[in-house]
Amino acid sequence: MQLRRRNGARAPMIFCMLLGCVLLSSCSLFSGGPVSQQKPTPSSLGPLPASSAPVDHPLATSGCGRSSSVSPGTSADQAFAVNPAEAEGKSTRSYRVHVPAGYQNTIPTPLVLYFHGFGGTALGGDRGSGFTQLADRHRFIVAYGQGLPQGPDGPPFWASAGPIDYGVDDLHYVSLMLDDLQRKFCVDARRIFATGFSNGGGLSGYLACTLAGRIAAFVPVSGNFYYFPGGCHPSRPVPILEIHGTADPLILYQGYPDPSWPLPPIPQWLRDWATRDGCQQGPGVFLHTAQVTGEQWTNCQGGAQIVHYRIEGGGHSWPALLGDQTSLEVVWSFFQVHSLPA
Repeated sequence: MQLRRRNGARAPMIFCMLLGCVLLSSCSLFSGGPVSQQKPTPSSLGPLPASSAPVDHPLATSGCGRSSSVSPGTSADQAFAVNPAEAEGKSTRSYRVHVPAGYQNTIPTPLVLYFHGFGGTALGGDRGSGFTQLADRHRFIVAYGQGLPQGPDGPPFWASAGPIDYGVDDLHYVSLMLDDLQRKFCVDARRIFATGFSNGGGLSGYLACTLAGRIAAFVPVSGNFYYFPGGCHPSRPVPILEIHGTADPLILYQGYPDPSWPLPPIPQWLRDWATRDGCQQGPGVFLHTAQVTGEQWTNCQGGAQIVHYRIEGGGHSWPALLGDQTSLEVVWSFFQVHSLPA
């Protein structure tokens, strides 16, 4: 198996052999505090369109008051129409949604998007990430994206290297998935969040550049971040929490300098985001143990914040703990303090 960027350049075979073996896993994780039930202001949100292009601004949810086809406390697969030219000839794509126990279809509910690693599945994320259990405890909806095969017989992947990769447009897929979720469920349009592991973390990083007007905050873990054609130009300052191991053998902490398939060093990627967000202070260390160093950039424009957990000697995995908290607790706490501006 080989992995390539949208320009067709191929990654080294040894990298991809490791990628295929290791990125199949998604580790279990986190928890958090009570969620806000503040309603979005309908007058400030546009109606849900029959989208012909990705939508980078908040849209009014039409699913409030609608009876859910998914019983609270359960998960189910969902499908929606897509352009076959963007989806390997397929006319529909899918995701898996978990509706939390205690869900009420009249209360706008936060939504977390979770994107699996290379070779993973939406079902695997539902069963193994820990977000389903977290959603039940804290009453948010979680939607698990499902990547398409990489090539005719390849494993599921995310086209996170730019608008089109292997004939797949995952930016448009995520926008349409959000449209579908907001039609079917009572989603709080200002409290939509995105996270993912490895290739899914890379997609989260790509969405931070392209859907920051619709998604409130992003948490990529061990993400494969690219230098995008034309650069990264988010529509607003973006809150980001990034987690990465210094001994990651696949997505190297120090970056991947091969000119045909470059990945930036993680510290440089974070500094670039701090610059985009206009952060005035940082990085300041707020946590330091033998296993984890926590850094943050603050006084950013628009209430944004850049947080980084450096896992000292950590490999290609989602850590169970960050200091004395579970990583899921940390992620949910980060999501809770961020929402789209009114």
